[in-house]
Amino acid sequence: MDRRTAARAAACQAVMRPLLLVVALAVGCDALPDLAVTHLGRGDRALAEGRYGEALAAYAHAHELAPHDPRVQRAQMRARVSLMAESPARVAADALEDVAYEAEFLRGTEKGLEAVCLTALGNVLARRGDRDGARLKLAEAVKADSNAYVAHAALGALLAGRPEAAAEAKAALERALALRPDAPGPLAGLGKIKLAEGDVPGAIERFVAALKAGDDFGTRLALGNARLQQGKHVEAAADLSRAVQMDPRSPEALGLLGQALLGAGKLDEAERALRASLELRPEAGTSIALGFTLSRQKKSLEALDVLEGVLAADPFAPPALFGVGMANQDLGRTPQALAAFRRLLALPLEGPQKQLVADLQRDAKGRVEALLAAQEKAASAEEKPSKAKR
Repeated sequence: MDRRTAARAAACQAVMRPLLLVVALAVGCDALPDLAVTHLGRGDRALAEGRYGEALAAYAHAHELAPHDPRVQRAQMRARVSLMAESPARVAADALEDVAYEAEFLRGTEKGLEAVCLTALGNVLARRGDRDGARLKLAEAVKADSNAYVAHAALGALLAGRPEAAAEAKAALERALALRPDAPGPLAGLGKIKLAEGDVPGAIERFVAALKAGDDFGTRLALGNARLQQGKHVEAAADLSRAVQMDPRSPEALGLLGQALLGAGKLDEAERALRASLELRPEAGTSIALGFTLSRQKKSLEALDVLEGVLAADPFAPPALFGVGMANQDLGRTPQALAAFRRLLALPLEGPQKQLVADLQRDAKGRVEALLAAQEKAASAEEKPSKAKR
């Protein structure tokens, strides 16, 4: 072979080598290992049924066998974006950037996935604290597909805690429930709306229905709180004990459990739960409950210390005023008890605590009358010996 022919052959090989590499990669992508195909199939079935953890595990195994296959990568992206759309709390904060990128990518390349991708993007915005941006993105998702369960469920969940958007939240959650009957998320969301509206039995009905799909901390906590509002302290304590088992570091769960145990008469257990809650997060309502618990245990000096701390921050807290009066009465400190009860009686009957203040004032009035009668009786008894001596 002469020098010119050799040069042409070398140039041809240089051109063909990248082409052959591309062909080889393409052939390799088509020929997935049998086990990888099995994992992909299992993942696809799990994803279709909403079992996102199982889908992600199956796709991860497929990725181990075929780390460069685009079908495996797309499957993993679909699973992560779907998880973000339906269960955003299960996505770690440090994964939000990746999920947002994947949602934008899939939105532009896969038909039929736009509403899911938009919902995932809305939930990312909500997790970042941009609730207005999230609302707009979720409304866009609903518009993209009016039959997308995840879009309606996410919009309802976002708006459920906003009183000014209660009607919109309710409509979105009811639509989600119509698309997927017995879905726990919308049921729990509607329960919280019912509770805010004052329909405690309706709220409990929905919380119980939601828990049939599986235990959930937030729903269990809401159910316990609803039963506590109903005055069913034993049932509330059972639900709240379960909530504390699920999250032992939740000050809200511990505080509500302490209140339920107080109402059920389990004072020592109530004290422990309330103190544990206050160690995690000081809160006036929990302190008041602890003060009443200590007072019922006849630990009146400790009760005063706790309740006076509440009054230092809010001099007109009605339950704290009543508790201070009651503790002083138990200690035989009549002037101090009368002073606290009279401050309570001077409070106006207005605002959201109107009924509570009225009930406390009714009890305080009776205690004031009893204390004054006791004072008069004692004074009369002192006068008689004095007259006899004269």
